[in-house]
Amino acid sequence: MRYALYAEVLARCYSAVLMDVMDTLGARGQAMSPDIRPLLPTMRCWGEAVTMHSVAVDAVPEHPFLLEMQVLDALRPGQVLVSQCEAPALSAFWGGLLSNAAVGRQAAGVITEGGARDYVEIAALGFPVFCRGLTPLDSLGRMDGVARDVPIVCGGVGVAPGDLVFADVDGVVVVPQGIAEEVIARAGEKVRGEGRVREELRAGASVVDTFRRYGIL
Repeated sequence: MRYALYAEVLARCYSAVLMDVMDTLGARGQAMSPDIRPLLPTMRCWGEAVTMHSVAVDAVPEHPFLLEMQVLDALRPGQVLVSQCEAPALSAFWGGLLSNAAVGRQAAGVITEGGARDYVEIAALGFPVFCRGLTPLDSLGRMDGVARDVPIVCGGVGVAPGDLVFADVDGVVVVPQGIAEEVIARAGEKVRGEGRVREELRAGASVVDTFRRYGIL
């Protein structure tokens, strides 16, 4: 998995610190729309993006779910499926059976502009799912995959195969692979700095003085 070497650092990170670092690098538009939410507040995931593009349909295709099944079968451990969904109404791109398949392939999570269903089953599995909302509507005859492993736009942010995606309760950020190594390194440093600042503020230190000393708030 592309970012396995950085697992220890990324495990300590969170979406906000990665976004802060990208702000300083001029990559200020890397946070997805805030209506893409985790099914449970505790859900978080990070990993190499695998992309899929779905569009609206008004009839059941000849080979329903074919591309989605192919993408799932090809998932590797630690990867995150990111799905662009173009449809006039919310339908479930994701569900319980697909979550079981993703767990079986040790995928890290799924991020979709579409909806999800089978909440109880997914929550019991604990598989990280980030979506626009819950719906009983199946995507069959409403939405179908047209492309995989191509650049997409999800939640208003461009995502290319191989980019680093990081998602938690604060939101979903996309780190372009060309700057991922630098962003991860700087984020690790910032997490350590925030730990020191947190301790000093909790002990009663001046906010102004602490910010002047560390430049972190």
